[in-house]
Amino acid sequence: MTALAEGGRTPLSDRGRRTRARLVVAARAVFEERGFNGTRMGDIATAAGVSHGTVYTWFPTKEDALHAVVDSITEDMYSVLSTPDVSDPIERIAIANERYLEVHRDTARLLEVVAQAAVDDSSFRAVLTNLRRTHVDRVAKSIGSMQREGLAAATIDPRISAAALCAMVEGFARHWMVGGDEVTEDLSPDPRARRTLTELWARALGLIDKEGT
Repeated sequence: MTALAEGGRTPLSDRGRRTRARLVVAARAVFEERGFNGTRMGDIATAAGVSHGTVYTWFPTKEDALHAVVDSITEDMYSVLSTPDVSDPIERIAIANERYLEVHRDTARLLEVVAQAAVDDSSFRAVLTNLRRTHVDRVAKSIGSMQREGLAAATIDPRISAAALCAMVEGFARHWMVGGDEVTEDLSPDPRARRTLTELWARALGLIDKEGT
């Protein structure tokens, strides 16, 4: 999602890697609790149980620390955007939406913090833009494949459709799951959401008709 934060150090020893990893975990907890503007480097040091100087050794700025936190979840965030290896197109959509909701549940607060930082820092705006662009690109590619196979409606533009559908899922996740309208007791995605989002996507793409076949 991001390159290694400028000014950050790459650990050369096992001890260094452990220290940096510990700081990244602590930084995420603090950022999620206090937000970007409310977080101080001293808060991260306290949470990690290290001296202030240790934090600055690895992350010269608060921005560097947040980039490191974002980098730590890059693999999970991008893996969820990959196309499931399932032959049935509607089941692929269902699995993809379920994955998205699960990862959104786990990263929503952190992404809110990134959005706060993005107000004044273009590098964080790029994080959010690249994430959304990757999502749209992969969905557009999938829609194009379904069109060539004669499954999806040939009259729709793949990229416009992808952008609209991805925006729907992202907005839904932010409102429904994070806003607290409906979540299950263990904060797992509501099974009704999986079914409904899947049907909306399938109908929009012409995979099922109005009778549901």
